Amino acid sequence: MSLRDAYVTQRCQEIETALADAKAWSSGNAKLGAYLAAYLTVLIAGVLEDCMEQLVVKRVGRTGDAEVGAFVQKSLKERFRNPNSDRISELLGSFSTQYRDAFKTRVPSKQKESLNSIIANKNSLAHEGSWKLHVTLDDVDGYYRDVIPVLEAVEQVLS
Repeated sequence: MSLRDAYVTQRCQEIETALADAKAWSSGNAKLGAYLAAYLTVLIAGVLEDCMEQLVVKRVGRTGDAEVGAFVQKSLKERFRNPNSDRISELLGSFSTQYRDAFKTRVPSKQKESLNSIIANKNSLAHEGSWKLHVTLDDVDGYYRDVIPVLEAVEQVLS
């Protein structure tokens, strides 16, 4: 992981610890593993929202305009949910087409698909219930590993 932002790195380390704990706790118990996978899907989606907000607010902070910074932070909290690849592209495109295009070219389709899977599974769990969710801890772990380069790309684009 080559994330530079200390806060984003810390949040990712929290996920890695939770993934390791979940695998240890559910060893030999598939049902517990399924419930923990669902929990981790929601956790990862929330951390992604939080990290995106952190990176954008940090970028806006470089303008030195506190009012603009406060507006952007409030707007993100209210309007930026379910950060799939299209929503991230749109957000970066709000800064400039160069940001959007740089993001799109830096993130391979496999990583975008993993990001979208996390968000889709989180929404499925929230709106349809756990009985429709067919994600394992190994799936979630793989999706998470694929999402790190997405965060790295956003960090690079905004730096």
